[in-house]
Amino acid sequence: MAERTLLMLHGLGATSGVWADVQAELDWPGRVVAPDLAGHGSAPWSGDYTVGALAAAASAVLEANEPTVIVGHSLGGGVGLALASGFFRPAVHAVLGLGIKTSWSEADVAGMAAVAAKGVRWVDDRDGAITRFRRNAGLDGLIADDHPAVTDAVVEDGGRWRVAQDPATFAQQPLDMVGLMAAAQCPVALGAGEHDAMAAEAELARFTDAPRIAAGRGHNVQTEDPGWVVAQLRDLVATLPG
Repeated sequence: MAERTLLMLHGLGATSGVWADVQAELDWPGRVVAPDLAGHGSAPWSGDYTVGALAAAASAVLEANEPTVIVGHSLGGGVGLALASGFFRPAVHAVLGLGIKTSWSEADVAGMAAVAAKGVRWVDDRDGAITRFRRNAGLDGLIADDHPAVTDAVVEDGGRWRVAQDPATFAQQPLDMVGLMAAAQCPVALGAGEHDAMAAEAELARFTDAPRIAAGRGHNVQTEDPGWVVAQLRDLVATLPG
């Protein structure tokens, strides 16, 4: 099998550590790269969190024309689709997009903008910041305080704590899924948990003939069922030449 880099892109509000459980089960033959998206975790705040800007920043961790397979969750899936266009550094061979929100209402957009407008909120202790991080990332009940996703998720300053994420990242706009899918220069597979309210099977079926659905799972399939994600990656890579 050809040796390709695996680029793992987390979702809005999360950190690269959410992929730790998948990495633990995945025997990948090439390089594995899991960066924090701009404005998240250890990554710097940029002020520009459009999907295109996030894709440009994420591609900077790869070499020009580096053969790459991408797995992206939620917002990270949208970033992966943007990278599949061929307008960025890596040579993307395939994308697995998980839990991508494909249908947005005006209320959704307004609600995201309102969250962003609240700005940084401080709490008195690390536990409170971790609780807020888990809520922001949809990880309540899914990860413990010592999970790798938490490592760079919160920061302390002068005895106060906050989530490391730039609140401005919440001001996302609807993805142009039709345009992104049409622009992809490689195979794209879309999937989600059966109970993922952000990425219902019927919605995904508008953009792919065979959505990959994890039975009984919710939005964060990478932490709920890492083995399923590994299986989807292996299946996708098996279809590639070489």
